[in-house]
Amino acid sequence: MKGIDNTSFDQILFTMTQPIRGSDSGQIINYIIDPLLEALLITVPLVTLLYFATTCSFKFGSRYLQRSPHFSTKKVVFVGLIGLVFGIFLSGKEMGYADIKAFYFEHTNLYDKYYVDPQEVDLEFPEKKQNLVYIFLESMESSYFSKELGGIQEHNLLPNFADLAQNEGINFSNSNKLGGMLQIPGANQTASSMVAQTSGLPLRPSTSLNSSESSEENSAEYFPGAYSLGEILDEEGYNQALLMGSEAEFAGRDKYFSQHGDYDIRDYHWAVETGRIPEDYYVWWGYEDRKLVDYAKETLNELSQEEEPFNLTMLTVDTHFEDGFATEDTPDLFGDQYSNVIHDSDKQISQLLEWMKEQPFYEDTTVVLVGDHLTMDSDFFDSVDPNYQRSVFNLFLNTDKQNVRNRNRQFSAVDMFPTTLSALGVEVPEDRMGLGVNLFSSQPTLTEQLGYDRFQNELMKKSDFYNEKLMQTKEEGEQRE
Repeated sequence: MKGIDNTSFDQILFTMTQPIRGSDSGQIINYIIDPLLEALLITVPLVTLLYFATTCSFKFGSRYLQRSPHFSTKKVVFVGLIGLVFGIFLSGKEMGYADIKAFYFEHTNLYDKYYVDPQEVDLEFPEKKQNLVYIFLESMESSYFSKELGGIQEHNLLPNFADLAQNEGINFSNSNKLGGMLQIPGANQTASSMVAQTSGLPLRPSTSLNSSESSEENSAEYFPGAYSLGEILDEEGYNQALLMGSEAEFAGRDKYFSQHGDYDIRDYHWAVETGRIPEDYYVWWGYEDRKLVDYAKETLNELSQEEEPFNLTMLTVDTHFEDGFATEDTPDLFGDQYSNVIHDSDKQISQLLEWMKEQPFYEDTTVVLVGDHLTMDSDFFDSVDPNYQRSVFNLFLNTDKQNVRNRNRQFSAVDMFPTTLSALGVEVPEDRMGLGVNLFSSQPTLTEQLGYDRFQNELMKKSDFYNEKLMQTKEEGEQRE
């Protein structure tokens, strides 16, 4: 896709099959205009050449073109077919022939063999339940650390996160330095990663959203076979809120979090409706992260006043590609906007954490910081070593875990599901839920057991189990039978 780096076939297909309402209009315009201009620059000369080739003939020995009164339809069709075949070839090469073949023509028994239904796991919560603050950090990679710490930057863009990871929290890493989780199909863009991390299941680009874009008609069941973190905590009496500075209906996020956990959704629309921002205020994807941090404090104060435990899940947005969103308060320290925005995001979230530590509720609150996916910024990694394995950042704070095997691990978004419950002090029998494995346990993840390449390849393939038992409602399954 033009202007986007690090994209795969399933990402493109997922984007094409999901609602785009609530996305950044500027980026959509760029995706349309840039390729359109390039196509016109190529098409106009070719059409002109085709016109002359079909209506004129050049006689050797003569210095003139002889105009033919007949338009050669056969020549037009022939040239058109060549162009079509060439276009299909280039598209397949760009998206990956193996991925396309696997997605449409190959089958896997991965889910039949390894899927553990979370509803059948007898979870045991502690007598005093921990609160949860789960912060999805847009496009947050471990590669933003300095080379000495495990990243690829000359200057550390995440000084506060690095300090927390080294001295206070637990960072699960794919190396012997600071690192993170490996990106997999079905968890490689924001909505799908949020689903995968909270349900232990990748979200394939399928019929995951079977209705119109309208979030008012919330009847369509979003991933009906999934059983998520939100549903588990809801049954345990947690008050839950989802906070984001964008429109929650983008890619059906409102449906997932309202249907799987009954979250109180506080998105861009909520900020407008409650008078926190003017009706005509709209920057980037809605409103910037500085406001998000302020609203997070308000929400935490509100939730902490209740007797029940709480789960605040929030999503940042300033570090979204392309180049991030810089405000007048973003320091220009690196001469590069994206680097500045990443560094500023580290500062803002760390300030939120410092504020939380001063609050009475923090002692009983576990915090999870985690990226949603690798950045798709088109030029930020132009000079990266091809042998460097990029990974998605994660950090667990205020857990009771000790002597954790957190280095040289191979894991993915699906493993965050049981790991988060374990971080809350929940006993997870067998340490498996969905396709995920509790990283605090001694059990190997599927990425470690099968190998990263094989696990990715299996996730790209079709699965009858996935389509019939996870993507369908019970009524649809009964009708099919």
